[in-house]
Amino acid sequence: MIQVKVRNIGLDSLTGSPIVMLANVQNEDEIFPIWIGISEAEGIILKQSGVETPRPLTYDLVKNIIEALGGVVKHVAIVDKKDNAYIAEIVIEKEGEELHIDSRPSDAINIALRFDAPIYLEETVVQKVNIKEIMEASKKQEPKKAETPEVQEIKDQKTEVLEAEPETDKELEEFRKMLENIKPEDFAIKPEDKKEG
Repeated sequence: MIQVKVRNIGLDSLTGSPIVMLANVQNEDEIFPIWIGISEAEGIILKQSGVETPRPLTYDLVKNIIEALGGVVKHVAIVDKKDNAYIAEIVIEKEGEELHIDSRPSDAINIALRFDAPIYLEETVVQKVNIKEIMEASKKQEPKKAETPEVQEIKDQKTEVLEAEPETDKELEEFRKMLENIKPEDFAIKPEDKKEG
């Protein structure tokens, strides 16, 4: 297992689905992309941007519950892949005992961020993308050799991940600016919005 950290959130250029980019702590050129849901991506973005909400959101609530029960998250890990879905676990330490809780990777990552806990993954489970190698290869002017459809598909996926990053940084900045201007009263129901009935 290797330790990783959240580098940023990207967007799949085909589906528009968020992708969390996990970078190897020992070699940040090694990226492990995992496709996640929108609400889970929002949870990561909110935590990384330092936005504080007036009331605890779901992941903050989970943190409060774990702490209230005397536990602390020791680490989280992405350990397996079954039926095209990644399997993660949250390791909670309570009174000297370790509890291993089954989880989706996106939820485990969100919980780890709130506890400042390490994130690990099994290298053989998540497909690796090496940004440095891809960037160097794209700079070469050599003619391309014929490749099998499988190899080309993997390269296309890696390119999509790389293309998502700069755009996402811009979107993340815009999202952060929007969050800074949101007030609790923006979510209040206005009298004119109420329907008679």
